[in-house]
Amino acid sequence: MSPSTEFRQRFDGLRAGLALHPAEATAADTFESAAHATRVAAADCLPLGLALVMHLYPLCVLRCVSLPWFSQAGFRRTRLLHDIDSHALILANAGSERTAGAHPPVTVTRTTDGVRVDGTYDYVSLANVADIVLFSAPLAGSAGTVFCAADLRAASVRIGSPRFSGSMRLSDTCSVTFINHHVPAERTLVVPSESAFNCMAQYQRSWFHLLLGEGYIARIERLQREWDLPRSVEQIASLNELTLLRSYSLRLLADAATPSGADALCRVTAALKLRVSWLAQAAAKALCARDETAAQELGYLRLQPTSDDRILRSLGAG
Repeated sequence: MSPSTEFRQRFDGLRAGLALHPAEATAADTFESAAHATRVAAADCLPLGLALVMHLYPLCVLRCVSLPWFSQAGFRRTRLLHDIDSHALILANAGSERTAGAHPPVTVTRTTDGVRVDGTYDYVSLANVADIVLFSAPLAGSAGTVFCAADLRAASVRIGSPRFSGSMRLSDTCSVTFINHHVPAERTLVVPSESAFNCMAQYQRSWFHLLLGEGYIARIERLQREWDLPRSVEQIASLNELTLLRSYSLRLLADAATPSGADALCRVTAALKLRVSWLAQAAAKALCARDETAAQELGYLRLQPTSDDRILRSLGAG
């Protein structure tokens, strides 16, 4: 069985058994629903749980980001979410920190009824199973940026081979190439300013950190029970700090519509991600002689966006 076939089968199992389209009254409630699905999947299989995060975090961002209700942006968001929910579509996200500078920029050119997209994203999680990929790119001939929700199943899209091997192939990351690909106007949105773009990027990264942390903590706790690993005083204290950081982050989710609010949220969730990473590294060290595969999977967190080194540099500790 090929890695991509195995992934599709395993992910279809998640789709059948978990609620993958949370839609609650508040951002915090939506997070709790998404976090439950993440924990269930990641506790049994961390790479598959991480793949699920790659669908859930852009969906939660799309659902919860603050937009004026009576606006073109709000109207288009409502229509897109209706399509996603009514057809149970799976989302992917492209253009992350991992891909920055790794390839020539994707070209987005305005047309009479939307935009044309050409170019390649080297790393897109869920490319093999997602129906829609979300990304932002410079709009040719202008100083603006355009947000796109592009159909991944079109003939003008090429999906590359899986990038990872071993157990991490179940995180399903491939390249995606657009060749004269059309995105209709109702699936696009011009981001009005660099400030607005940065605010959106920080909000998106915060959701990723929060759900990523839920998956790793669930897996660590499962492995500790399975291997009867001791819990140190330092670990108990760290888990208490994570509970406080999580609670504070959920409060900030409702106030992230401004640049200062998004920045505060991003800094808190980066601190949370770093704490979870240290716990994962400690667990990996304890497991390396007992379950090498699980230890290796836990070790990847320090490299995942935003990397531990980058967070530490932002604190002046690099």
